[in-house]
Amino acid sequence: MKYIKLFMLMAAVTFFAACSSDDDSWNSASDVTVGMAKAQMTVSEGKGLFNVPIEVKGETNGNVFVTVELKEVGANPAKEDVNYYVTDKTINISEGVGNVEIETVDDDDINDPRTFQVTIVDAKGAKISENASTTVTLKDNDAEFYSKLQGKWKMSYEEDSKAGSWDVTITGATDENDPDYNKYLYVSGMMGQSWTTAVLTYNFDPVTKTGYVAFDNLGGAYKMADGVIFGSFTGSIVPFSIVGDKLSTEPIVGKWSEDFKTVTFDENGVLYGAVFNGDKYMGGVFEISKIKLTK
Repeated sequence: MKYIKLFMLMAAVTFFAACSSDDDSWNSASDVTVGMAKAQMTVSEGKGLFNVPIEVKGETNGNVFVTVELKEVGANPAKEDVNYYVTDKTINISEGVGNVEIETVDDDDINDPRTFQVTIVDAKGAKISENASTTVTLKDNDAEFYSKLQGKWKMSYEEDSKAGSWDVTITGATDENDPDYNKYLYVSGMMGQSWTTAVLTYNFDPVTKTGYVAFDNLGGAYKMADGVIFGSFTGSIVPFSIVGDKLSTEPIVGKWSEDFKTVTFDENGVLYGAVFNGDKYMGGVFEISKIKLTK
């Protein structure tokens, strides 16, 4: 297959929420309250970054500034800077909803769920509502294979006879009632870009205790990225496998090691990032083989 490398112009837009301590920037309208949007949340310890939402209710004419406190609760409490990290405890909310950004720590221990609480302890520009706290449960992912695969990985590969790697994050459903649970996993960070997402199908036989993952959501219906600027046009990136120098939807299967430290894909499998301008095939942005995930 003729392999075409396309030059991509990627526009990174960074959003800033300017924090100010000036009284003039605070909301002065009455009947405005601020509280936690959820009483409880459950996330996998392999989740990585996630948000605990805070919501403002009422018509505002300025920003609402919130200070939160995080504390250990429950029979098996989660410890700050051990089991999780918080980005900032002072949140500036300009439009309705703000977030406390938290990053989980993915350990190798089998343990009971750990809990902690996020509580609003101070607010400027709003009254604190009765819903001032969210209890967060960190669900262990070391005893469940589907959850254990989630987290940060190094994806190594070979391209043009040269070794390369990307830092990727695998996420999945945390709610057992979610139709994706125990079926699909999502790989972000391929190509070194957080806005790319490829789908892995998860398969496990509880009787034989064997399983595998596979890149088998391939072809036109599955886009890794959309709205990507490629110089003269804006297009999408669609994953395919390559079989006999032709684009294919044949799955590329990966099997995990007993310690779940590696996932090794079929060394003959080739994953290809095809670029489309609408329905028109324009070439490719990557063509990788000998794919391996390592924790």
